[in-house]
This record gives sequence, C-alpha cells and structure tokens, in this order.
Amino acid sequence: MTGDGSIPLLSRVIDGRAAEISQITGTMNSLRAMAGLKEFLLIADSKLISHGNVTALIQAGTDFIAPAPASKVDNAVYAALDLDAATVVDYTPARDEDTPAGQREIYRVLEDTHPLAGPRKSDPPLEVRRILVHSTGGP
Repeated sequence: MTGDGSIPLLSRVIDGRAAEISQITGTMNSLRAMAGLKEFLLIADSKLISHGNVTALIQAGTDFIAPAPASKVDNAVYAALDLDAATVVDYTPARDEDTPAGQREIYRVLEDTHPLAGPRKSDPPLEVRRILVHSTGGP
C-alpha cells in the first residue's frame, strides 16, 4: 500500500490449495519490480518466516517485518527475558482506554538477534533481528 493514502499496489488471486509460504518470494520480486530503485518494507504474516523466504529477502536487500510463528520461539526464550532490561513503551490497547492508568497493562519491548536454522544441517543459520514484546496482561 502507498504511504500517502493506503492505496493497494498489488493484489493477486492465488489458488486456495497453494501454500502461502511459497508465495512470498514471487510477491517480493513483483513489488521490487514495481518499486524500481525505491526501498520498500514488506509486511507479512507469520507465513513469511521460513529459511528460504528470509534468505531470498536478505539477498534481495528487502526489509521485512513479520511475527514469528509461536512454534518457532521456544518457551525458554520467554522464561529467560530480563524485564529490567526491557524498555517500557507508551501503548494503551483500545480495550484499556477507559481503565485508570495505574490499572492498565504494561508493555515492555526487548530487542535481540535470533539464528534462524535452515531445514538442512548444511544450511547456514540466518541472523535476524527480533523484537520481543511482554505484557503484564493475561490471555
């Protein structure tokens, strides 16, 4: 989408049986062709996070943001978070707008890097930037 009016730049109809994860590289190449020399940010859902897709994005010099699939983040990562080292962010979810400030959830953000392993042992791990968000709220 464009930044000045949220006008969609690209849309495609893809067979419902096609694996979403396999559509990322083609979409990136189409957007790159449209953008020309301009930089762009590819924002996607968790299907983007695969060794093949991330490799293609890094090689193309394409910046991207996508949530990591829950299955790709070990519970030990969350258990080891140092919340004292985290940055408290000024964020209030819509559901808490009418809640007194002292009773609202607190959100903290940490940044690190994560080695993304490939499907084969011979695949070099990819070092990706990771942002972890912690909330005091429950499920």
